[in-house]
Amino acid sequence: MVVIEDGRGTGRKAQVDDEFRLRTRGVTQSQLSHASDFHEDAYGINTPMLTVTVTGGRILYIKNTDPDNDFYFTDFWFNWNGGSTNHDRVMYGQMYFEDGAPSANNTAGGAGNLNTGSVKTALMDIEYWDEVGDGMTVVAGTKAFDFIVAKGAAHYFVDGAIILASGKTAGFNLRGEEVGEASINILGYFHDKEG
Repeated sequence: MVVIEDGRGTGRKAQVDDEFRLRTRGVTQSQLSHASDFHEDAYGINTPMLTVTVTGGRILYIKNTDPDNDFYFTDFWFNWNGGSTNHDRVMYGQMYFEDGAPSANNTAGGAGNLNTGSVKTALMDIEYWDEVGDGMTVVAGTKAFDFIVAKGAAHYFVDGAIILASGKTAGFNLRGEEVGEASINILGYFHDKEG
């Protein structure tokens, strides 16, 4: 039997069978889980329940202010009560990139670190609608995609495919078929630009 040492001087050895196959055991975890556990740099962003109008407007604004890291979105939840009258209406939404900063009808938000043992904070500007008017006043950017939400919570798992680069912004519009209660919940992590 062949023995392979770990190369770190700890004396640990790996087993190799008679066909020279290394016996291994591995653990797989999501990038979000790894960023939270190892780097302590995964965050949750959310709005409170807001009374969305039939006109609709900008509900959430996010700017990545970290000079060294991009922010990778992994999950979006769009929550909707179906409308406050009929409770069976849909909600329409859009995600935008490159919005200007809100100039009215906004409240400062924040991102919570998913690792409760970490003292790291997200380098982000987060604003959400204060329920004055139909949405925050912003200079609109470029629409990335549309979505429709039936009553309940719609979960979109994007697994880091949507990346908010350093200095870039994202915004979200919501509009109900009738006035109703809605919120947005987001998970994601920071990762350095070099890989």
